[in-house]
Amino acid sequence: MIDDLDLESLRKLRRVGYYFRYPLHRSDFHSLRIGDRVYGHYAAKPLYGKLTPEGRVDKSTGFNGDIAALFVPLAARGPDEAELFIAHATPEDLVLRTGKRNWKRINETAAEFIIKRLAENDLY
Repeated sequence: MIDDLDLESLRKLRRVGYYFRYPLHRSDFHSLRIGDRVYGHYAAKPLYGKLTPEGRVDKSTGFNGDIAALFVPLAARGPDEAELFIAHATPEDLVLRTGKRNWKRINETAAEFIIKRLAENDLY
């Protein structure tokens, strides 16, 4: 369960920390529901397309359409059981007209991708 998971240890995993560089909080995670059942929790964030010559994220280029989706199955007992996926959407769909992130679309894309992967692996 997400409440019992050490989120700092999760972020310290190289594969996770590469995409989720900021501290993770319980509020970053959403329930992944299929029908009436909860299968786990996920956090998502849109990715920028380029890095600066110094290796930092170049926010001036905008989002490239990739979304990092971190999924923690309900039965996970430790950080190593979390899965990281890269979903994709049309870059323009990730930003509202106001210039702010379109979190509704970002989270929908991540959830749809995770559900698809669970189905492919016969996990639901």
